[in-house]
Formats: sequence, structure tokens, C-alpha cells
Amino acid sequence: MAFIVRWARSLRHWKISTLADFARVSVSTVERVERAEKVSNEALDRIALALGYEMGAFHAPRIPLDPDQAAEEVADTLGNLEQVAVAPMKTHRAVREAMSCQAFLVHRPEVPDTYDQDIANLVEWLDFASFSLAEEFRDHAGEMPVRRQLYTDILDCVIKMERRGLTVLVGVMYAPQPKLPNWKVAILSISPKLTDPGAVKRSQVFVDRRNIVLQNMSFGDIGSIIRGA
Repeated sequence: MAFIVRWARSLRHWKISTLADFARVSVSTVERVERAEKVSNEALDRIALALGYEMGAFHAPRIPLDPDQAAEEVADTLGNLEQVAVAPMKTHRAVREAMSCQAFLVHRPEVPDTYDQDIANLVEWLDFASFSLAEEFRDHAGEMPVRRQLYTDILDCVIKMERRGLTVLVGVMYAPQPKLPNWKVAILSISPKLTDPGAVKRSQVFVDRRNIVLQNMSFGDIGSIIRGA
């Protein structure tokens, strides 16, 4: 449990004091937890909730697993994860690389429902740009001006989301499929600045490869990402 707390905190680029503030516990309490020293269940619940876990996650009794079951659970959880480099979606290049993909996944952990329309607007812009830039719909004579304007419109949408308190990261995952060796997926990670202030410094996320199987996806699908450092 001490390792999990340190690991989850480091993934968010949080100082001990930041976790203590969000969990409404003292800095010394977090330090004791990370040293594997005993603290109250109430404090453990507050820390668990601040890190995105359920109440009881750090102290509730569990049915012990035999070694084979434990190994299988670890392999199932970690064996399908792949690191994907991400960066803030702030440049035409970032948008261009995302639009070169055949599909995208949107991850929005802890983002309140009040931002649903903002995220829907970004998805609509990406869908529209993908449609407009498809080979059969291109106006080759004016291709570059059209592209630049679309990229600018998408970045304007991202800027509005940032002003409303969101961080938008983007990366590209190479995910070859049967008969489609060049298949790529754009990874969009969206998080609230208030509860995830370290997101802007994040350079990687971990993606479950099972979420990008072609038969389960279409452009605009929403999938799950386990956030990384």
C-alpha cells in the first residue's frame, strides 16, 4: 500500500503536500503512509479518494489469492499496457500527427459532467477535420490553407478548454492490426487542472492494447487509458 500511494502520487507529479491538501490530512500522515506506518482508516480513505481509488481500497480485508492467481492478475493488469509519449495539444504539428491516425481514444478521468459539451465540441472538430481531409474530399488546389485553418480551429477549441480549467494532452500509438500494419491511434488525455495539476508535465500514459483492437473501434470511440508519468 505504501508503494501504491507513492506510485500514484508520483504519476500525478504531486508533492506530498499536494496530496495532503487534496486528501485533507496532514503532511506527516502522508509521510507515515508512504513509510508503511499505521494510520487511521479514515485517513487512508481520504488518501484513497484523493488518488482516485474507492473507500476501503487501502485497508478493507481482501480474500487472499494463491500465487498462481496473483501472478495471473498482475499479468492481466500490466501485460497489456504500452507506454505512449504525450504532450500538450498546442501546435499545428500535434494536431497534424493526431489527424494522421485512423482512430482516436479519449480518456477523461475525474472530469466533471459540466465539461461534457467542451469535450463533445473537440470530438466533433476532430471528426469534421478527419472527414474534410479524407482523400476523396480534398481540394488539392487549396489543401494546405484548408488544413491550416482546420488545425487552427481545433487548437482554438483546445484553448477554450484550457481556459475553463482542463489540460489536453495528445500522443500517437502505433497499433498494427491484421492486414493493417500502419494502423495508428491518437490518444487524447483530458484532465482537470484543479485535481490533476501535474498533468501538464506528464510525458507518458499507459494504454491497454485491448482497447485499440480494430473490431472494437471506430473513429470517435471512447476508450480507457491508465494514466502514466
